[in-house]
Amino acid sequence: MTSYPYQKDSRGNLYPIILFQVEFKKTIAKTSALIDSGASISIFREDVAKQLGLVIDQGTQTLLGGVGGRIKGYVHNLELKIAGKNIIAPVVFSYEYSVSFNLLGRSGIFENFKITFDEKNLVVKLQ
Repeated sequence: MTSYPYQKDSRGNLYPIILFQVEFKKTIAKTSALIDSGASISIFREDVAKQLGLVIDQGTQTLLGGVGGRIKGYVHNLELKIAGKNIIAPVVFSYEYSVSFNLLGRSGIFENFKITFDEKNLVVKLQ
């Protein structure tokens, strides 16, 4: 089991944000993301695609809807190294995604781990 203490966002709020690696064509980027049980798929900012040399619109186009409205994005299956485990998961990149952090959604992530949100102690545990 790997425990991650909650991290502060730019406003000082604490969230279950973890550090991990993303690989695309042998290029590795270290990044972080909020573990979001309300997101059906992972969504990463454009800067991660740039670090990886990934051309966003070469993925499969999709439309995502949520609290903030609809955005157009492109799905790429990427290798992620999280809590010492290598997994392949779909990740959406969007030029329209302007939130301050990446999101790790359920697809490809949650079925690979038992995830415990320990709000009392401000840690998230991946097993």
